[in-house]
Amino acid sequence: MIIKKITRVFAAAALVASVFCSGAEACTGVYVGKAVSSDGSIMLARTEDIVSDESKRFIIHPAEDHEPGTFYKDVYGLKLEYPAHTYRYTAVPGSASRNIGKAPYGEAGFNELGVAATSTITAYPNAKAAAADPFVKTGLYELSVNDIILSRAKTAREGIEIIAGIVDEYGSGEGNIIMTADKNEAWYMEIYTGHQYVAIKLPDDKAAVIPNAYMLNEVDLGSKDVIASADIENLPKEKGFRKPKTGTMNLRETYAEEKKDTNSIRIWGGSRLLNRVMWSDPYKSEYELLFKPTSKISVKDVMNVCRSRYEGTPYSLDEPGNKYIRAIGTARQEECHVLQIRPDMDTASGCIEWLCMGNAEFVPFVPYYAAAITDIPYMYEVDAPDYDESSAFWNSRGLSTLCGMNRVLYGNSIKKFFSSYEDDLIKSIEASDKTMLAASDKTAAANKLCYDYAYDSFNKQREMYKKLMRFLARYEGEDEDKNNTCTFEIDMKPEMDDFVGHATSLPTIITTE
Repeated sequence: MIIKKITRVFAAAALVASVFCSGAEACTGVYVGKAVSSDGSIMLARTEDIVSDESKRFIIHPAEDHEPGTFYKDVYGLKLEYPAHTYRYTAVPGSASRNIGKAPYGEAGFNELGVAATSTITAYPNAKAAAADPFVKTGLYELSVNDIILSRAKTAREGIEIIAGIVDEYGSGEGNIIMTADKNEAWYMEIYTGHQYVAIKLPDDKAAVIPNAYMLNEVDLGSKDVIASADIENLPKEKGFRKPKTGTMNLRETYAEEKKDTNSIRIWGGSRLLNRVMWSDPYKSEYELLFKPTSKISVKDVMNVCRSRYEGTPYSLDEPGNKYIRAIGTARQEECHVLQIRPDMDTASGCIEWLCMGNAEFVPFVPYYAAAITDIPYMYEVDAPDYDESSAFWNSRGLSTLCGMNRVLYGNSIKKFFSSYEDDLIKSIEASDKTMLAASDKTAAANKLCYDYAYDSFNKQREMYKKLMRFLARYEGEDEDKNNTCTFEIDMKPEMDDFVGHATSLPTIITTE
C-alpha cells in the first residue's frame, strides 16, 4: 500500500510537470493604474496560455473555519497550517480528475474582502542565479499561489507578504510573477530563484504589459513600497553575478535569462494597444515594466490586448509567413481574465471579474460581481476533462476552435459578432451597478446577475456553434460538388434584454431575431 501511494504521488507530480513544461512561453499579463484608466478603475489581466484542451472551471471556495493542526497540502509537498478562518473567493482551476489536488491552479479571482490576485506568469532565471540559489522541489509552486493569497489576505500588500513569508521559509519551486490589488493599491512580485524575490507597489499613473520575463530593473530596495528577500543583493555579490558590479543593482540583468523575441514582441504588441509610444522594431522592445500611456485605457482596450494577433501591422499572424510569430492571442489560451476594481464603490459592487473561457479572439469576456457572488451556474462548475456540451469551457473552446480553422469564411464574422456582444455587456454594467448599489441583499443581487450573464453568454455561444456546424456540413457537401455558394450568416441579436430562465440545470432558450 505504501509503494502504491508513493507511486500515485510521483505520477501526479509528473503530470503537473508535463503540463507546466508544455506551457513554456505561456501567459501574458496586463496592469492598468486607476489614474490612467478611462473610468478610474484598477485593472489586472492575464491570458492563461498552456494547453488548449485542458478544461477549466469557474468556482467559488466558501469561507471556512479551521481547527488548529489542519493543513493545506499540495502534490509537491508544500504543507501550510490553515489560519483559524479562510475567506470566500473565486477561482478558475483545472480539472480535479488530474489527481494533483482538490482544485489546482486557481489562477485568478477575488475574495470577499475585494482582494484580487492573478499569479501564474512563469519566468526563468539565468544559470548563475539558479545555481547560486536552486529552486526547492517541495517549495511553493504556481498551482497553489492564488488559492493561498485569496483565502488568507485582507489586502493586496498582505497577499504579497504572505507569499514572501512562504518563500522565505519553504522556498520556491519555480520562477513566477504575481499581481495583487485592492481598492487602494496594486502590487507586482517577481520570484527569481529558490529564495529570492522583489515586489513593488504599482504606481497609479502607469500601465504595464508582462510576458514570460522578469521586468524589474533598478529598484530602491529600502523603500516602504518595496518588499524584498533579505539576500536579494548579497547573494549575487557573494557569488559574483551581480550586475553591474558597482552602483545600483539591475535586477533583470542580475537574475533573468537572456531576452527572447517571443517576449519582446508581446511587450510591443500589447503596449501599442494601451497607447504607448512604440519602437519601430518589436524585437528591440525594451524590458521596462511601467509606462505612462498617451491616453486613458478602457476595459475593452485590455480585452483587446488579450486577443491581439498584431492585426494591422506587418507582424499580423494573418500575413503570409507570420504563422509562428508568438501572438498574445494564441490558440493555446485556456482562459483569460480582467480583474477590475472601481475604488469609489462598495466592495460587493466595485469588483468585477471579466472571464473568458477559451480563446479570447472569438468568444467574449463575461462580467461577474466576484467579491459578492456565492453561487455559479452548473455549466461553469462542471468538471469535464473530455468534451462535454454542458461545460462552459468546452462550449467556448469548441466554438473558438472551429473559428480558428477558417477566419475568412466564418471566423471573422463570429469574432465581430461577439465583439459587439461584449460591447453590450460593457454597456450593461451601468444598469447592473444600479441594481447592485440599490440592493439590500447584495449577494442575492450579484448571484442573479451572475446567472443572467452566464446563461445569456452560454446560450449565444452554444447556438452559434450549432449554426456553424450546420453551415459546415452544408459547405462541405456543396464544395464536393464544385457548386459552393455557401456564406455564413449570423441571425442572432447581440442584446441583453431577454435572459433565459434558471429553472433547469441547462439552458434551453436563446435570444434571436
